[in-house]
Amino acid sequence: MARRPNIDHSVDFPRPNTLLEVIPLKKNKTLLLSALLLLAPTLVQAALINLNATLGAANQNGSDPARIVDPLGVVPTTASGTLSVQLDTVANTLDYQLSVEGILRSELRNFGPNATPIHLHLASGDRGNFGPIAVDLTQNLLASEFTDTATGVTLARTGISILLADQGNVALGMHPGDALIVPSLLSGNAFVLVHTTKNIFTNTPPGRPAGFPFGEIRGNLIPVAATLPLFGLGLMGLGLSRKAGPGKATDKTGLA
Repeated sequence: MARRPNIDHSVDFPRPNTLLEVIPLKKNKTLLLSALLLLAPTLVQAALINLNATLGAANQNGSDPARIVDPLGVVPTTASGTLSVQLDTVANTLDYQLSVEGILRSELRNFGPNATPIHLHLASGDRGNFGPIAVDLTQNLLASEFTDTATGVTLARTGISILLADQGNVALGMHPGDALIVPSLLSGNAFVLVHTTKNIFTNTPPGRPAGFPFGEIRGNLIPVAATLPLFGLGLMGLGLSRKAGPGKATDKTGLA
C-alpha cells in the first residue's frame, strides 16, 4: 500500500508591519484613537515643554495689535523682548529667560494683586484679548536675578511654581485652577505682559486707574512643537493611517 505523503496544513501568513495591517483604521479608528489617548497622559506628564514669546508694543487696552483693533491704538513704544520658558509638567514649575530692550529696570511698574511687574496672563476669549494674571513671573524676585544692560534688562529664574497656592494674591478665576493651568499655558491664549511706569498710556476703563493695564509690551506664548509629545503621538497615528498598500487603511481623516 502506497504511503501517503505528509502534508503541512499550516499557512505561513506574513507578519504585519504595522498595527493598521491587523486593524484597518477606517473600521477601527475609535479603537486606535482610544489607544493613543490612553498613552497621552503618561507622555504629557513626562514632558519638559519649551515655549517662546516675542514681545512688541501692546494695544492701550493690553490686547494684541496683530489680532485686535483698539480704538485707542497701540502703545507708542519701540521696546521689544524675547521670552523662553521651560515648563516641567511633572513638578508644575517653569524656568524662564526674559530679555527686554527699551525698558530699564527703574521703569518697571509694580502692578496687580502682588504688586509685581511681569506676569503670564490668560486672554479672555480670542487669544489676542487682554486677560487676567495667571502666573506671577516676578513674585519674590531677587535683585540678583536681574541683569541691567545699557538699553534694557534681562531676567532669568528657575523653579517658578505654576500652582494656584503659590501665586500670592492671584485668585481662582484669574488662575484657571491647578488641573487646567498646563493646558491653559499650552493653548495659545497665554501671553507675557511687561507693565511700566512710562507716561504713554491713555486707556481709562470704568472702575480702573487711568492708564490701566499699563502694559507696554506683550507676547503670546507659543509651544515649540518638537517638545510636545502628545502632538508627536498624534502625528505618528496620522502617518500610520496614510500607509498605502493592498488591504491597508488609507483613511485620510486628520485631527483638528
